[in-house]
Amino acid sequence: MHRPGRPALVLVATSLAAFTATLDNTVVAVALRDVQADLGAGVAQLQGVVTAYTVALAALLLTGGTLADVAGRRRVFLAGLAVFAAASAACALADSTNSLIVARAVQGIGAALVLPGGLAVLAAAYPEPGPRARAVGLWAATGGSALVAGPLVGGLLVAASGWPAIFWVNVPLCALVALAVAFAPAGPPPSPDRRLDLPGQALVAIGLAAATYAVVLAGRDGLGTPVVVASVLATVALVAFAAVERRTTDPLLPLELLRERSFAGATVGAFAASLAVFVLLVFVALFLQLVQQREALDAALRLLPLTLGLVVTAPIASRLAAARGPRLPVVVGLLLTALGVGLTGLRLDRQMADAELLALLGVCGVGIGLTTAPVVAASLDALARSRSGLAAATVNVARELGGVVAIAGLGALVVARLSDDLLRRLIGLGVSGGNAETLVEALLEGASPGEVLRLSGGAVPLDVLLQLRGAAEASYVASVRVALVGAAAVLLASALFCGRTLEARVHQLDDA
Repeated sequence: MHRPGRPALVLVATSLAAFTATLDNTVVAVALRDVQADLGAGVAQLQGVVTAYTVALAALLLTGGTLADVAGRRRVFLAGLAVFAAASAACALADSTNSLIVARAVQGIGAALVLPGGLAVLAAAYPEPGPRARAVGLWAATGGSALVAGPLVGGLLVAASGWPAIFWVNVPLCALVALAVAFAPAGPPPSPDRRLDLPGQALVAIGLAAATYAVVLAGRDGLGTPVVVASVLATVALVAFAAVERRTTDPLLPLELLRERSFAGATVGAFAASLAVFVLLVFVALFLQLVQQREALDAALRLLPLTLGLVVTAPIASRLAAARGPRLPVVVGLLLTALGVGLTGLRLDRQMADAELLALLGVCGVGIGLTTAPVVAASLDALARSRSGLAAATVNVARELGGVVAIAGLGALVVARLSDDLLRRLIGLGVSGGNAETLVEALLEGASPGEVLRLSGGAVPLDVLLQLRGAAEASYVASVRVALVGAAAVLLASALFCGRTLEARVHQLDDA
């Protein structure tokens, strides 16, 4: 018999772990300018700093979930914490952009074990369906709030100790969580008949990585042989993954789950909400820093309504989903988010009033808060308790894919449009084509005004150089508008899909 306080301790520990692992998706958003200044990173490399974590996490989450069910929940969770802590230290010590990108990828591998392993440990600590559902709701809300809390936490840490602090803080947190969970109940023993689907894992990881690489490269360099090769590799790998999953006895992702209407709706809802979070945090944070020239903490404080809206609304959404089913809060949440994101895109301007931006971000936060916990509950409803690791992994894969599409897909669109628009504006100012291309490349790599002046070699008139900043700002705003409006369209379509697929009532989670 366990001590009365032990389940609550496990809830706090696993929620803290979920918060920490999820936080690292977005905590770097307000530190990108500092990373750029210290390590000389270009725009594409800054994308890599964010995307490396997201891609590794998304590619390996299904493996982490299956490992939690097959090899032991607590063992996998603790191993993930160790990897995550070590990689966080490596990020803090990185002395080049490439080493930071590699360390971020290893961080993602650790998080791929922490997130599904933590939910499986939590489910074992709450064997009764009612308390378990409430605990899972809190776990989901905590993890979801981390996405939007990232900029504020990052801003405070960067202001206090510089950008390495956003990684150093993970090390003691992981140690505390490991200590709390080390003596948690292990839960049902793993099934000796189940095996890890290594071919499926390899194929889905290759497919996702190649697809992301193709999107980022296309946005940076345009269509070419490397993009075509990466796209073909991604397509072949994902088609082969589907074929392998149909034939194997222990698939990494049972494809019949995707035909389960409520499970498919939960997956799409998780994807759409995450897309909204990433597109707002990354692009609005950069807008505040690069266009409005705000410091990291100042920018983070202006993103606070997004966090507050989610934190206040998530518990209400959890209770509403428990009483009425996930459909209502998810659909209303996605529609509100689509409205907020779309209006932000249409109204974005260098002179945009703080009050207007704060109000729109608050609407988005409420919408995301309505969606976060119900989609986790819906995914768990579709699976037995013995596969809680897979349920957690699938929802988190959808979330990470939302981040990949936002950062790699929409990010590539922003970079491509920014480059073309800035080039057009410079030529319009009288700069020759060759000089304009050189200056655009330098600006996208974060060159200082002095470096731009040196690169111009006197061939560009001084008055034109003085207008470069305004041209770059206008180009960035125009590009981000397109990304935000496109994200709003995806959110609207997702709301319609979830309205047709999600259940209007809640099912009890089986222990089988």
